Amino acid sequence: MDNALCFVIFYGSEFKLKNLSLVASSLDEYRTWKFGLQKLEESAKNATYQIQLERWLRREFYLMEKSGADTVTLKHFKAWMQKINCKINNKDLRDKFQEVAKMSESIPYQYFILLFKKIIHVPWIIDNYLESFADYQNSKKLISPNKFQQFLMNEQKESWAENMPKVKTMMVDFVADAMRHKGNIYFEDNEFEDYLFSSANSIWDSEYDKVSQNMDLPLSNYWIASSHNTYLTGDQVSSNSSVDAYVRCLRMGCRCIELDCWDGPDSYPSIFHGHTLTSKIKFLDVIQAIKEHAWTASDYPLILSIENHCGLGQQRNMAMAFKDTFGEDLLMDPVEPLDMSKLPSPYKLRRKIIIKHKKLPREGSEDQFVTVRSSDERDNDISSSAIKTGVLYLEDPMEPVWHPHFFALTAFRLFYTKETDQDNDDEIDEDLLSQSQTQNQSSTELHYSEKWFHGKLEGGRRKADELLNNHSYLGDGTFLVRESETFIGDYSLSFWRRGETQHCRIKTKQELGQLKYYLIETALFDSLYDLITNYRHNPVRGQDFSMRLSEPVPQINSHEGKEWYHDNMERVDAEDMLRRIQNDGAFLLRRGAQNNYAISFRADNKVKHCRIEVDGRLFVIGEAQFESLVDLVQYYEKNPLYNRIKLKYPVNQTVVERRGSDSSVSGGAMGMNYVNPNDLSKLKVKAIADYQANRADELSFNKGSIITNVNKADGGWWRGDFNDKRQNWFPEHLVEELDLPEESEDTSPLGALQKGFIDIQGCRVETSGRADKPFTFMIYTRTSPQPLEVAADNESDMRDWMSNIANCTQQTQQTKQKDKQLERKKCLARDLSDLIVYAVAVPFDLDRALKGPINCCEMSSFSEMKVEKYLTRHQAASFVKYNTKQLSRVYPKGSRMDSSHYDPMPMWNCGCQMVSLNYQTPDRSMQLNEGRFMRNGRCGYVLQPDVMRAKDYSPFSKQCLQNVDPLTLHITVLGARHLLKSGRGFACPFVEIEIAGTETDNSKFKTPKIDDNGLNPTWRENCSNTFDITCPELALIRFMVQDEDVFGEPKFLGQATFPVSCLRTGYRSVPIQNGYSEELEMAALLVHIDKKNPRESEESDIYACIQDLRDKKKDLEEQIGTYQKEGKQQSVQRLMEELSLTEENLLAKNDERRQRKIISTRPKVVYRRTSNS
Repeated sequence: MDNALCFVIFYGSEFKLKNLSLVASSLDEYRTWKFGLQKLEESAKNATYQIQLERWLRREFYLMEKSGADTVTLKHFKAWMQKINCKINNKDLRDKFQEVAKMSESIPYQYFILLFKKIIHVPWIIDNYLESFADYQNSKKLISPNKFQQFLMNEQKESWAENMPKVKTMMVDFVADAMRHKGNIYFEDNEFEDYLFSSANSIWDSEYDKVSQNMDLPLSNYWIASSHNTYLTGDQVSSNSSVDAYVRCLRMGCRCIELDCWDGPDSYPSIFHGHTLTSKIKFLDVIQAIKEHAWTASDYPLILSIENHCGLGQQRNMAMAFKDTFGEDLLMDPVEPLDMSKLPSPYKLRRKIIIKHKKLPREGSEDQFVTVRSSDERDNDISSSAIKTGVLYLEDPMEPVWHPHFFALTAFRLFYTKETDQDNDDEIDEDLLSQSQTQNQSSTELHYSEKWFHGKLEGGRRKADELLNNHSYLGDGTFLVRESETFIGDYSLSFWRRGETQHCRIKTKQELGQLKYYLIETALFDSLYDLITNYRHNPVRGQDFSMRLSEPVPQINSHEGKEWYHDNMERVDAEDMLRRIQNDGAFLLRRGAQNNYAISFRADNKVKHCRIEVDGRLFVIGEAQFESLVDLVQYYEKNPLYNRIKLKYPVNQTVVERRGSDSSVSGGAMGMNYVNPNDLSKLKVKAIADYQANRADELSFNKGSIITNVNKADGGWWRGDFNDKRQNWFPEHLVEELDLPEESEDTSPLGALQKGFIDIQGCRVETSGRADKPFTFMIYTRTSPQPLEVAADNESDMRDWMSNIANCTQQTQQTKQKDKQLERKKCLARDLSDLIVYAVAVPFDLDRALKGPINCCEMSSFSEMKVEKYLTRHQAASFVKYNTKQLSRVYPKGSRMDSSHYDPMPMWNCGCQMVSLNYQTPDRSMQLNEGRFMRNGRCGYVLQPDVMRAKDYSPFSKQCLQNVDPLTLHITVLGARHLLKSGRGFACPFVEIEIAGTETDNSKFKTPKIDDNGLNPTWRENCSNTFDITCPELALIRFMVQDEDVFGEPKFLGQATFPVSCLRTGYRSVPIQNGYSEELEMAALLVHIDKKNPRESEESDIYACIQDLRDKKKDLEEQIGTYQKEGKQQSVQRLMEELSLTEENLLAKNDERRQRKIISTRPKVVYRRTSNS
């Protein structure tokens, strides 16, 4: 095979992309494909809004189930509405459909477009905010070029809009009617709305898409996009290592990548996470991929951070491979005369690869090795401290099944994770996918939720006779519809008439490609729903009768008698029963005294509850619909119900008596609210905005206030304690939950993946001798009365584990510490050492760095645990000073085995250049990282603001920011489009806006949720907030769109993160991105944003007053904390009274400010609570 004819297409929306490998038959064919693919990519990126919409609608139309090749019916369109995440009732949809279809039963593509535009268009936005820019003509709202120009200049502050030809050219891209392109061009209101939501109206200032900062300053003056464990595609325990992960990071603009090198085959290292189940990749493959992609996204220097666990021989081979592969790109000598006081600039280091590693001392030419890892390197990291790791099996306590778990043996403890997927298979279960698709398809049929439809009625005709006899008291015309047993695809209508059951076959047939339903061929209907609706208004006629269908036969309660079903059981009884079963996945389903259903289950060592609504004949949990409770339970036995928990163990009184224990698990909040349970003594929330009570039983609080003893409730209102108020109400969208303190790394090195550990000091091990499960052994400890029984795959593995555990128990702690130090000692080859120039890794010594002569080429790395002490109010200024001259790198602590993250903001604020993150984890930290490096052409280097070079700078001091212009942002969330939700049901979106910056500037705001609409939701109240930012150059703004699930918990839908200083003002579109900061097709928010320097605006007086009150509030809280520690209760009481008065004044001033900020003339928005019973 000729490599010159081979190419690979990478695609997908996950970090680990899918790929398609292809071979062309000739060089000409290869060039044609390459040229065509590049053109397609370019066209997709640069397409106008109308072209994007046209492509999307055409694709959706031709993928949709249709009648014939080119028309769709109301039934097909309803099914599509669920796919695009918009719930609309049958009547409204039918009315809109008929407006377009007139008298036709189906519509072609051009009318499909018209119908979609009728549904997605929301007149409210223009009517309430932009009506002054519209003219009325024949009852239509039209926007002329002059009015559009006024809008662009007055509202959007677009300087280019002074040029009318450019304004008209912009309008052409959004006008659907080609006849208007050359003549009298204007916008209709829906086209104007399309413009508002489009990327052409983005909140992001495209001027920052190119390198625009000074790149001639020392390297230490820049933030550098950095990756941790770059080779991994998932967690740190069992995920795959991949060469493609390096390619992905480099193409995302990352400029510091990590290589964990361990002795491998063929005299060259392997790269993987040591002492874990992660797969291995070849060092040579990795550096070849780096060579090919190093300069794809940026020409500025690339830093390779080497974690070296290799012997001298393979280190020398590494050095040789670096030289051979990178050639002149590898930096081996200074680019200018070496100046120990400052580093060279990114510009002078363009297209250079820098190796970061330890370096041998000059005077050590005879001594060819030094210790590679020192005490300041990764502590409590399983990959370096484990004696043995691997998979062992634990028996399920409820059934005779053994589940795999990852075990890690250290000198003192044996840790193990939750159940481990040994196959590491990311593929979707095809059976479950098929089942889910079938359920979704069925649920879109108009008849599916009707009470009269009984589906595949078990027992068929006989059961129908029985049901109609049992419900004959409902009178003649009582009926049900079921799927036909004899004629597959047809249905049976069974009804009661004059003391006996009658049965009719409802036939189906294809007519012009569309399925029709009928009793007689002269009366055809588009759907089963239409047929039954007709015969409930018009009589069914037979040879000797004429009768309308009346009451439907109630649905069968197939759940009665099931081992998991409990009739007339209340929440408190369910909690008591489930507390006695100590296994996640234990569950029961119950019907309460008020005839409502709920499922109660064990998850994360808590009892949780979820209400099940009854919608017609369907049972609804969240937005997932089921024909019966039996179907619901069967579905969630195969699919996760909550987090990764599936229903596993049905619970009833017999099970409790046989397997139960004393109640010990925490239950939910008492009361009848169906929410996530919490221990009320621990749950606290922090206010993200001010709130002034409107009723006597509500709390008033300032932003930043801590509310304790929180009891979650339905309806968007929670209860809690604040100051002297107990269990008063407050709006839940104005607070955020505070995390509980994390477990220490000593007892939780596996982080979120850890399930438990055993202290092995003084323990003993012996084989079990079980006939039903060979290779099992028992671990007896001093602290537990019951031994832990585990199983291995074979006898050799079992003996090896037993031997290692026994050895650990026999050695003294002093001997183990010496062994541990000996295991960490590695040697460094001179060949590798000679490649280190500007990134010499050394242990961190703050005193030496501040007092002695510095060597700017030396840099230090910190785990997040070690760097925390330098990010405090007392140490920050010194750490900032260090970072002005030298580089520092921070990486996640070893216990983050799930590849989770720390918050990068405090490190950036203190000048850390390389804040390393797991690029494969799409969470808040990684999204902040993408936002940080958006500017400056996404080149991976962003110049730190000048204020960070000031002598008195500290991220904790407002005094050092006196010469920095503050910024006030006023943001109103108006609406959204195309918010897609994975899985079943409709999204209930809400928006959270966060400012991430200095400690003073950190702030959040959250809108209420909009029910069942991800296509075009609008926020009509409680949707504005003002953010005061003292240091805009450090601040990022993050828009996060979330879906509230059935448990009241947020589920990610999309996000967008930007540097605050790069935003455009006015009515702006916020393009929504996925977790990896890649734009989602057509998805966008519409917001109004206003930016002002509050010192120079008309509100400078009230701004200054608010800042003084906030400072005073903060000082009082610190004083109260100090006096409480000292036991000075009288002083505490006096300051508490002063604090309460300060908070009241702050609330009043903020309320006064909000009144000044109201954009429209509508009445003041008031949070209203109707009922919380």
